[in-house]
Amino acid sequence: MIIPLLKDHHTHPWLYSSLASCPDIRFVEEKRKALEIIADKCASDEVNVVLGWNDSLYDFSPVELNAFPPLVIMNTSLHYFDMNQPAVDRLSPGFPELLANRGNREWIERNGAQLFGFIMGIMPCTALRLTSFFASLARLGVWYAEEMTMGGAAAIDVFAAANLTSRTLFWADATTCGGLGEEELARVHGLKLFTDGALGARTARLSQCFLSGEKGVLVYTDAELLDLLSWSAELGKAVAIHAIGDVAVDQAVNAVARLGKGLQETRLEHCQFISRESAVRAKSLGIVLCMQPNFSFESTCYRDRLPGQYLERNNPFRMLIDEVGYVPGKDLLFGSDGMPHGVQYALESALFPPFPGQVLKLEEFVAGYCMPNLENGFIDVAINCENRKIIADITLKRDNLYKL
Repeated sequence: MIIPLLKDHHTHPWLYSSLASCPDIRFVEEKRKALEIIADKCASDEVNVVLGWNDSLYDFSPVELNAFPPLVIMNTSLHYFDMNQPAVDRLSPGFPELLANRGNREWIERNGAQLFGFIMGIMPCTALRLTSFFASLARLGVWYAEEMTMGGAAAIDVFAAANLTSRTLFWADATTCGGLGEEELARVHGLKLFTDGALGARTARLSQCFLSGEKGVLVYTDAELLDLLSWSAELGKAVAIHAIGDVAVDQAVNAVARLGKGLQETRLEHCQFISRESAVRAKSLGIVLCMQPNFSFESTCYRDRLPGQYLERNNPFRMLIDEVGYVPGKDLLFGSDGMPHGVQYALESALFPPFPGQVLKLEEFVAGYCMPNLENGFIDVAINCENRKIIADITLKRDNLYKL
């Protein structure tokens, strides 16, 4: 069957295009193999960045890391990192506060902009890298990719130079928005706020502790979050609120309810453990949910840290659609967060997730995740239900024909 190309409502092309040439060990299950990849890809004369480290599979010892040239390893969640001593020695003068707090996950969640700035400082984005990255997205079936961590006015200029502003939407954190002039701010669609962390970093704020004892992080007090929402309303901007854990989701919904009218548009990002009660309330407030079907598999890979009841509560799509009345494409949108990009993993995650409550029907996936038409290309999808796999052949009308 034919479906349109994807419209990824939540990702970070500004960051991912910079890191596209970095080794990615996301699907490398053996530490020995990961170390071999790092050794093969590390350059001796620069700071090296490795993506996709899943600490539910393995950790790296200081001895193992210090055997390499300067090295920063990003957790697959992008909310946590490790580095070796040569990297500390090289980078400390430019980022003293961040490196002094690199083991403090609560500090990192409260200073996320510094973390992204740190990574972007190592691997700056250019128009050429951005163009190449969007071409690779298209070959994976993704035409449109919203920018959820805009790196200031310079980022918009790079998108413009690459002729890609029509294929994204700009969201920026509060610090970035506060530093923009009136003309620059007019080009930003909305404010991006983080209320908690991520499962990979064990900083998502759940109502229970992680199995390892961590409680998770709430980035703002209730009053601080309300102030930021009020400021967004004064700016006339939309707001996208990152909230993964159930406690963070409740805090975000409560803050929107207290603010009342005034926000142009309110989105709740991820909301993996949203309860039925909060979902009903969020819908009554006009809150749009932006979720990631590929995150359903965190019910499998994070069994080492999630309390048992949370495994099945993750990504409750059937509850949201069948019981609360959320409508894909209207007030329920989908994206990848880049973990990973592309139709293959996204559609397999939607059709064949770990739990029945996480299943999306194909028409729901298309409504919430695809472009409105076939103008730029299409995806020919073959579904193998027995093997829980899909085959996706991608045709791009504006360029050449690509096959996955």
